[in-house]
Amino acid sequence: MVETLRRSHYDIIVVQQAASDVRIIRQIRKGKISSPIVVIRKVGTPEGEVNLFSAGADDCIAEDVDHNVLLARLRAVIRRAGGHDSPTLHIGRMSVGIDRREVHIDNAVVPLTRKEYDLLVLLAMRKTQVLSKEVLLDSLYSGEDEPFGKVIDVMICKIRKKIRAFGIQEPFTTQWGIGYRLNEAAFNPVTVSLSKEDYRLRPSARENCIPVLSGINMLEISTSAERL
Repeated sequence: MVETLRRSHYDIIVVQQAASDVRIIRQIRKGKISSPIVVIRKVGTPEGEVNLFSAGADDCIAEDVDHNVLLARLRAVIRRAGGHDSPTLHIGRMSVGIDRREVHIDNAVVPLTRKEYDLLVLLAMRKTQVLSKEVLLDSLYSGEDEPFGKVIDVMICKIRKKIRAFGIQEPFTTQWGIGYRLNEAAFNPVTVSLSKEDYRLRPSARENCIPVLSGINMLEISTSAERL
């Protein structure tokens, strides 16, 4: 099982158990598998849940949970594992709405098909990683009859064309013989460089001000916002 997990990249590992059992969780973590693990239990106790979390599980869910709630919690675990704490991913000019299944560039919708959207989300959520065609095929067609290998190249080509319509020329980086990676820098906001002639001092407009007659003690506070 661990070897299978090593060979393929999975967004999440779901373990179904009749009762709390930490052995399989420990086996996965000892194998250096970093994918998030969600345990679905039929019967459980608070002590058993604590043990599962201590062994490396990321969430524990009751078997009778509502189907929509289960999907929402699985998506939330995947987002957190990828360093995303919001259902909307913001990458420069592009925003990816995970819940709405929409991609926007400069607030305009990018017209993607269902599979094109799924492919772009995979690359966006792992924007620092190169994903192989095999990993992309497994993720997009898991449980389905996988098409020919060139389908990923074809989809990448189509997505590129649609994104280039927004002035973004190279949305993906191709690692020949390996796979594809999102080119995050390509989505940076456009900056305009001004020539020296444009940097001219203009006289400021005259303003009537009420003179300050008494001294003012001013405390200047400089704050810097850090992106979490």
